[in-house]
Amino acid sequence: MEDNTKNINSSNTEVEDNAEDILNERIHTLSKIILKCIPEKSDSIKVEARKSCRDATERLRNHALEMLRMIRFLKIEYAKAVRELIEFQNNTNIKDKVVEKVEKSIIREEMNYANAVARKPEKTFAVKITAIYTKNIGQVEQLLKTNVQPSKLKMSIAKIEKMKSGEVIVECVNKQDVEKLKTIVDTSKDLKSKEIIKGNPRIILQNIHKNLDKTNLIEIICKNNRELVESCGGIDNFQKQVKEKFRLGGRHKDKCVSIVLDVTSEARKEFLKRRIVLEWESVYAKDYISLVQCFKCYRFGHKSDKCKESTQICGKCGNNGHDFKNCKSNDTKCIVCVRANENKKGCKIDHVARDKKCPTMLKIKEKTIKSIDYGQ
Repeated sequence: MEDNTKNINSSNTEVEDNAEDILNERIHTLSKIILKCIPEKSDSIKVEARKSCRDATERLRNHALEMLRMIRFLKIEYAKAVRELIEFQNNTNIKDKVVEKVEKSIIREEMNYANAVARKPEKTFAVKITAIYTKNIGQVEQLLKTNVQPSKLKMSIAKIEKMKSGEVIVECVNKQDVEKLKTIVDTSKDLKSKEIIKGNPRIILQNIHKNLDKTNLIEIICKNNRELVESCGGIDNFQKQVKEKFRLGGRHKDKCVSIVLDVTSEARKEFLKRRIVLEWESVYAKDYISLVQCFKCYRFGHKSDKCKESTQICGKCGNNGHDFKNCKSNDTKCIVCVRANENKKGCKIDHVARDKKCPTMLKIKEKTIKSIDYGQ
């Protein structure tokens, strides 16, 4: 009985933490089902009845989206209020179990509402270090550690990674330490450095009517979202910080598309704070991370039509000569993790190569996230 109660409580906590995501998903699912059942043109349903039902669906969707906004707002306000309570408790030296429980709640809220993709790593600043002379290519890490002692120089190093090429990537906790490290390396006789500039983040606006074309999109956003534009420094600055990258969907039968925007870290934070009002709809922006996987060789970074492999590899059993759909093997072996294990990474391979929880894929995704500038 106690175990069942714990499971119910755990389930309830997960629902509370993801309430807005669940609601958002169910809103769109319900809208699609209703609108599919009641098409714009139908001989069996009267015009007035169709229009009335479709209008009611849109109103229901809008009300639900407003509820989403209120949920997010109330959670943020709740977190602020609790933080103030803890500060008061700390100042008066009153620390009990209730306060500890509240602190854990705040940590969970802050993790859920971080301005990065779910639980992104903290921002770091990276620099690539290479050898000046070819004879030292395999000794870069050794030369670096001989010339630089972080503790004595009061430098905070987050991570050091040796590349197959012999180069070394060093991640520092702050910008000042990167500059300090670059100065030391560039004044040495054997090494040289190059700071790694991170790319802009991308956000996605989903379920946008495809009639809102690229030419009008930014103009409509500027007209209907003054607070957003002003927080980015005005129209001119906004247009420099926000660019449409590409669209997903938009086939002949599709009425809606998803629009991916390339934005600065500052603009991204402002987009995620509020509902974005367009022409006949309003949406919430989400972070967009894309990993392109080839379904011929199952490597990342290219699609099947660009694949250089001559033989099809199965994404289920990992063998050559047949595809995923035609696999007759009872074994499941992820070819992505099999390749990773060649470098002694120790990944489990008992899953398909398309699995969203594939450990190798998650490491590649984490690396991709680290290459993006999400700001402080």
